[in-house]
Amino acid sequence: MSDFDLERLDDVPDPLSGIDTRPLPPLRAVTAPSPTRSQVASVRAIALVGALLYELAWLTIMSKRDDLHTLGAMTLFIEVAIPVGAAILALVAAAAPGERGLGEPKARLATLALLSPALFVLATLLVASVAPVGEDDTLSFWFHCFRCFAWTSLYTAGPLVFAGWAFRRSFVVAPAWRTAALAMACAASGAATMSFVCSVGNPAHVLIGHGGTMFVAALVGAALGRRFGQV
Repeated sequence: MSDFDLERLDDVPDPLSGIDTRPLPPLRAVTAPSPTRSQVASVRAIALVGALLYELAWLTIMSKRDDLHTLGAMTLFIEVAIPVGAAILALVAAAAPGERGLGEPKARLATLALLSPALFVLATLLVASVAPVGEDDTLSFWFHCFRCFAWTSLYTAGPLVFAGWAFRRSFVVAPAWRTAALAMACAASGAATMSFVCSVGNPAHVLIGHGGTMFVAALVGAALGRRFGQV
């Protein structure tokens, strides 16, 4: 066995030879910094105002219900307050920061989210049983329900777009539940707008034609939340 020859180290090629002539690799795109809490709050405030203006625009465009001028102010207030209350409950469930800013625990979140449609159903039935309001439906029940459902869906579309922009990838905990609650809040706002347009007081019509969008929106929101709602 021969001794190690230090002079043979000169035969080893230099791995850094010619490195100064090689082209530099492309720079990686710098990740945009996360928005601050104030920026998030501003975006969501803008989205809320935009959603309200969208509903007001439809109220300006659409023909109002026939009994709007003869309907008492308190009666109209109650009719509109039911879907508005449901919208607020659902929005609180979706946007509540929780103790650590990650949202409410899943069990509490699910309870708050389910309270929204429960309030809409129970309050509608209660008001109809105590003080029936509105006009009788002169059209086919299912045809009129479908027509009101389609219009309510259109009223819901604007708030959904604003909500998707303001809450994109915002949910760490239970994204499906929170997105479902957010979609229900948007649909309830559409139902509130429908209260100014449709004069039919039949509770079955109100629950299906006006409130049915809440259930459909919840299912679509839950599906989208699982795929796109999480951080």
